[in-house]
Amino acid sequence: MATKDCDEVRLSHDLSEGEIKATRKRREKVLMSLKTFGIRCDQNNVPNIAVLGSGGGLRAMISMLGTLVELKNQNFLDAVTYLCGVSGSTWCMSLLYGERKWSENLMLLEKELCKQLSTFSWSIWKAEETLEEPSKDENYSLTDFWASCLVYQILQQFDEHELADHKDASEAGINPYPIYAAVDKDQLSEKGPYFPGLWGSAIGSMEENLKYIRDWIDTLFQRRLYTHQGMTSSRLESDPNIFMAYQSAVLLLDLQLCALSGSDPKEVFKKLLNILSEHKGKSASYLLCVEVGKTWAMKTKKERMQSCLELAKKIEKEFGVCLVEEGAPGRMLQLSRHKLQGSLWDILVMLYKTIQCALTWKWGTTNNFLYNCPNNQSSYLVKNKIISLIDAGLAINSAYPLVLRAQRRTDLIISFDFSSGDPFETIKRTATYCQKNGIPFPKIEDQKLDENNPSDCYIFRGDKSCPTVMHFPLFNNVNCSGKIEEYRKRFPTFSVSFPHGDIKDLLEKARLNVSNNSQKILQEIKRLVSSPRANVV
Repeated sequence: MATKDCDEVRLSHDLSEGEIKATRKRREKVLMSLKTFGIRCDQNNVPNIAVLGSGGGLRAMISMLGTLVELKNQNFLDAVTYLCGVSGSTWCMSLLYGERKWSENLMLLEKELCKQLSTFSWSIWKAEETLEEPSKDENYSLTDFWASCLVYQILQQFDEHELADHKDASEAGINPYPIYAAVDKDQLSEKGPYFPGLWGSAIGSMEENLKYIRDWIDTLFQRRLYTHQGMTSSRLESDPNIFMAYQSAVLLLDLQLCALSGSDPKEVFKKLLNILSEHKGKSASYLLCVEVGKTWAMKTKKERMQSCLELAKKIEKEFGVCLVEEGAPGRMLQLSRHKLQGSLWDILVMLYKTIQCALTWKWGTTNNFLYNCPNNQSSYLVKNKIISLIDAGLAINSAYPLVLRAQRRTDLIISFDFSSGDPFETIKRTATYCQKNGIPFPKIEDQKLDENNPSDCYIFRGDKSCPTVMHFPLFNNVNCSGKIEEYRKRFPTFSVSFPHGDIKDLLEKARLNVSNNSQKILQEIKRLVSSPRANVV
């Protein structure tokens, strides 16, 4: 945002006026809910309860739904002030908050979502159509591509709502106040190991992400340009700017994959050199490609990926296409525009911009409304015109840091962990995060946590300066005794769909974690009301 507009930006550590009003309204609902349990408290002593759903792809989405349904069945949902999600859990939340009174119609919504997830209605043409317009935007990134080609395929619908559309469902006090977690890619890279991904990613590794993206780019190119628009292969090949530039760009992605996986790049270099020599003989890009191939084995993974980017810069100058620099597909490629129908040109632009994003690993880019704003103590927040927001699961796969803000005065955190692997990793990372940042948090005793055979509920209490935490591993020795590993393998993070029967089973396992521990949840609420903790801001 320009400096002259900065008087419209609120700079404060306090909660926003909207959140304060929304939680005040919600407090009335919480008071009524507590009365149904025979719990009496005054307006100033209402406990702030936050429910957290972790990431975990489709498994997390379905489990979050089952958890919320059972919280409603047990009359706990109306006692919750905040509902917070990361990654897969946010898919569930974003669909629910599209309904103004979702918490009052949850059973019906559950049936509709189960039917939706069990019915294959995904269309490659719809996915392509939803990409054409975003690809024209300067902030187009792999997040747009991922939403259209993967998330839409998983959810069987393309959600075109914005968070602003959820305002009424969020602020009327009918439902818990939602908090969605994301992290800044650049800050995450600087402060620790960066494991690439994005908000809503069901695949965690850069290699798997890139492989998926590369395959989809080729699928869209082949099916749309060759088959469905009457453009034959021979016509494409007759235009070197179109066909050869596309081939070289895809081969650069293949080279990136070789750098990540450690596989032999010999065939990729051979194909790339053939294209480059055919285009301009032994040009600068050809000679650099030869040099990169000769020194490849001596370089580290990071150095190989950097070499790919340097090669891409040379190629983009010679072909006139933008592969690593921001901009349209390129000046020379513009000369071919008159040979293509309008829609074909749009598809080509989308494909090149997606390749550009893949080579530079561009995710979640958005305008920074604090750019160049004065009176801001954080230089980082104001110096970048564009920021990149990615999956918070790459830092801590649950939204603990957001509800631990002192201003939110959270008394009880009910954490449902849908992660793969160690079901205690989120709470362990949170404990470390809190220790480093001086945030009050209960002590976590590692020796009591058996990741291979977890129980269904753990309660961590500290002194009155910190909230109580109830932690629920999804698969445990109560809801799937003796079959924990079996269930973990049955519901992997990488799945884009589950059979109808498995969806029902997963919903039931999530529900059991609430119903089997309803008395423990109630006891913690009663304890908090009878002995409120100190709310120090």
